[in-house]
Amino acid sequence: MQEPTSSPHKRQKRRTTRTLIVVIAAVLVLGGGLGFYFYLRSGMPSVEELENFAPQLSTKLLDCNGVVIKEIYTQRRSYVPLAQTPVCVTQAFLAIEDHKFYTHWGIRPFALVGAFIKDLAHFNFRFRGASTITQQLARNLYYTSQRTLVRKLREALTAIEIERYYSKDEILEMYLTQTYFGAGAYGIGAAANTYFSKAAADLDIEEAAMLAAIPKSPARYNPITNPDNALARRNMVLRRMRDVKYLSKVTYERAAATGLSLKPSSVDGTLGVAPYFTETVRQQLNGIGKTFGFDPYRDGVSVHTTLDARLQACAEKAVTEMLPPVQKSATAVFKASQLQTVLRKAFPDSSAAARKRMTNNSKLVDSLALVYSPVQVALVALNPTNGHIVAMIGGRDFEQFKFNRAVQAIRQPGSSFKPFLYAAVLDAGTPITTRISNERLMIKDPTGRDKSGNLIPWPDNYENDYGGEVDLREGLYRSLNVVAARLIREYTTPRDVVKMAQRLGITTELGPYDALALGASGVIPLELAAAYQVFQSGGIYSKPMYITGVDDQFGAPISVYRPERRAALSEETAYLTQSLMRSVVDRGTGAALRSKFGFRLPAAGKTG
Repeated sequence: MQEPTSSPHKRQKRRTTRTLIVVIAAVLVLGGGLGFYFYLRSGMPSVEELENFAPQLSTKLLDCNGVVIKEIYTQRRSYVPLAQTPVCVTQAFLAIEDHKFYTHWGIRPFALVGAFIKDLAHFNFRFRGASTITQQLARNLYYTSQRTLVRKLREALTAIEIERYYSKDEILEMYLTQTYFGAGAYGIGAAANTYFSKAAADLDIEEAAMLAAIPKSPARYNPITNPDNALARRNMVLRRMRDVKYLSKVTYERAAATGLSLKPSSVDGTLGVAPYFTETVRQQLNGIGKTFGFDPYRDGVSVHTTLDARLQACAEKAVTEMLPPVQKSATAVFKASQLQTVLRKAFPDSSAAARKRMTNNSKLVDSLALVYSPVQVALVALNPTNGHIVAMIGGRDFEQFKFNRAVQAIRQPGSSFKPFLYAAVLDAGTPITTRISNERLMIKDPTGRDKSGNLIPWPDNYENDYGGEVDLREGLYRSLNVVAARLIREYTTPRDVVKMAQRLGITTELGPYDALALGASGVIPLELAAAYQVFQSGGIYSKPMYITGVDDQFGAPISVYRPERRAALSEETAYLTQSLMRSVVDRGTGAALRSKFGFRLPAAGKTG
């Protein structure tokens, strides 16, 4: 019996159902695709972020001759325009990373698909490879190094967006500025300085190839720590440059036959030159940045400082030569006075015989002396015409002792305070030829602490030489304490000496007592040096300064600082005081400058 055929109504219903299923499936696929697309877009940079490329740049501290003495940064990076980048550098990166860079539109679809298929075929879901330079820039700017499909797709979409907003040359410049080259160097400028101690503009073919070799794996191809890996990778870059016709066969063979020829930067990326000085500059720069609206750690400003790196090197050499014999003397004192106590505390169970053997161990004693009795040092040199700090040392080792003794320590200056006393006497009208008794004094306690009224012998001359009379010149160049005491008691007053020191820039608290004549109140070394410059500059005080100007990353001035000068002393008093201080060097307590060190130029000073 024949089956009944379907009615037209039922056939129409089935077609409608199938159509509806297809439409729903299409809507679901399209909706899912759009949903996934918008999900990808939600994690991508905004238009504003894409339009405002602002890499973190290093701030450079420059000495007075333009020499970089330190960089401060979050990421050590300097801006180098593509126009100042040698062709061999751009060719090296294009050859090894993306030789079709100037022909694609941000991604290479077939290469990406091929990389995906290859990864899936090997059950590798890290999704790496086939990234164009634009994709690498997108990853460096906006994404982490996590290798996932979502990040890879976002990276590709962002690369397409970047190509919409920037020219190819701008993208290449951004890439060379943003890329990490290992050893704390970001960007081609920092990398050139780190590995070859030169500017990016001076790189040759071999050096360019070496730098292009690093970004694939900065640790593995670091030429300082892994020279063999780095050399092999560099030669791979050179082969690619040959293969894409950037190099001739002859040039390639010559370049590949050379070694790495590294010249790592001598400026310590952390300490730099004159660390005590640059740390103070860094602190001042924080305030300047707040005033002018820049970030010292990422905006790439250039800071012009007063330091002269050549004079700083001389200062450090002098300190290095003088510290060991002084430390040797301090170690002898430590051995005689503190060593046994230290040994008993450090080795409580040791016998007297064992501690005696330790006492005879010179290496042990020296090491303990450096811990318990280290000799410290402070040095500051100023230009008396403008107050520029040209050299500064604040301690024996910045890494171990951060305290800057040149600007933070308050120490009794001793006899080096006497020029202020003599300046006060001369300023009061006392002739320089006035003769003062050098006979022993019996006076009340000059510190003012003893209220009994008993007379005591004070002060002692250093060499216990008393008697007779001396003029002001001899009193200073022999540094006679008795003469100084008579001056502050009979020819001026402690309060007038305090006022004189304050006029010359001393800000620490000075006790208005007779003992002030011998430097019994503490001063800051920097302020003492700044006060001395008044005698050299005809009575003009110049405030010590560290920074002369700040420029933005393009070299435009942000701020300029000029010397702050004022009249502090009459020209006559300044000249006479300087004349007395010259005698100190020529024939007094400072004469070793002539006899021992052979310094023959005009000089004035005071020992203390």
